[in-house]
Amino acid sequence: MKENPNAAGRKADKILIDQEVPFGIDELFFSRTDTRGVIQAFNSVFSRIAGYAAEELTGAPHKLIRHPDMPKGVFWLLWDGLKRGHSVGAYVKNRAHDGRYYWVFAVVSPTDGGYLSVRLKPSSPLFAAVKEVYAGALERERTNGLTPEQSAAAIEADLVGAGFANYGVFQIEALRREHASRDAARERVVTSALTASGQLFDVKQEIEQELRVLCDNLKKAELITTNMKIQACKLKSGRGPINEIAKSYEQMMRDIRNHPRVVQTLRKDYSTWDVNDEARSVFMIIVADLMDEMAAFFSAESASDENEGAGAEMSVFAELRERAMQDGYRAVQQLSADAEMIRRMVTGLAMVRVVLRVEAGILRERLYGLQSILDQLDRFHDEVSDALERVQEAVTPLLRDQSLAA
Repeated sequence: MKENPNAAGRKADKILIDQEVPFGIDELFFSRTDTRGVIQAFNSVFSRIAGYAAEELTGAPHKLIRHPDMPKGVFWLLWDGLKRGHSVGAYVKNRAHDGRYYWVFAVVSPTDGGYLSVRLKPSSPLFAAVKEVYAGALERERTNGLTPEQSAAAIEADLVGAGFANYGVFQIEALRREHASRDAARERVVTSALTASGQLFDVKQEIEQELRVLCDNLKKAELITTNMKIQACKLKSGRGPINEIAKSYEQMMRDIRNHPRVVQTLRKDYSTWDVNDEARSVFMIIVADLMDEMAAFFSAESASDENEGAGAEMSVFAELRERAMQDGYRAVQQLSADAEMIRRMVTGLAMVRVVLRVEAGILRERLYGLQSILDQLDRFHDEVSDALERVQEAVTPLLRDQSLAA
């Protein structure tokens, strides 16, 4: 590659000015790099805000605009997610050519042969809190000599302390809040896909709550089956069938507890990128919307600039938009499938309950303890059935919303 004639001047230019570069909340800008982080393409807004001419940016390393106030741990998290194939969101403070700074919320996605970063102006209340986290992280790096990976772990610990399960969950919630704040500032009419994604986020929270209720009820049901066996021992005849029914019930409850959706809901040891499907889908649907808007914004820019290479970039936006929408809709389908599978398991438990009632009816000895167990099972199934019905009611409208599949 031919060396950029301005590279030497850039290396020598270390000035910092504590003044922000202004840009509008309605503006979006992007840059596309190869796998090494060398800039391949960008739009005119990026060039204007960064303060570099187009020929200075083309072929330059993206770290050209890195600000020394940025903790290295943030970039470690960003690159770790990209290497795993994720689209990743992060607040980033950049340095313009003249030494001023500008903040963005960047969404970076893997593309064929590199990465695409779309940036928007952060404006949500979360932004102020994040700047404090970054300041603390930078101080730790400088004072304690932390490696980027160590700093990343400390930053994530700060975010967990603020109520986020991990960095993966934080970046999803951050994008959701920034995107909503930006739309509100522009008085933008929210698209049906984004409305559905917000509903999906609420459904995700609802199903997790219902599954926790289900698991609490399963713990109570374990006591019921134990009592069932105790009562069977008191029977002079017919204890064999009751014992078998209790065993069948225990096995079915074990299957429900081991269901992946239940296991994921109850787990506490989340690693950095452990995120449930529903939350990930919210992120991807917003990414798809950003790609749509970025494409429209760039198209208008290119028409006035007569940019001959615009077509190739438009193809990248379209490809990422399609991939993001497919990921988002897939999560909705998986959510419904999980709820249906658990419903079938509980239906199986209900059938065992019916068999138990029939068996109790034909026994000559009618123990009060066995009847009490049947009453407990009735209450258990009523509670579980109501919970699953609420989940299914929440999911069904999303499945009917064809905008998610568009």
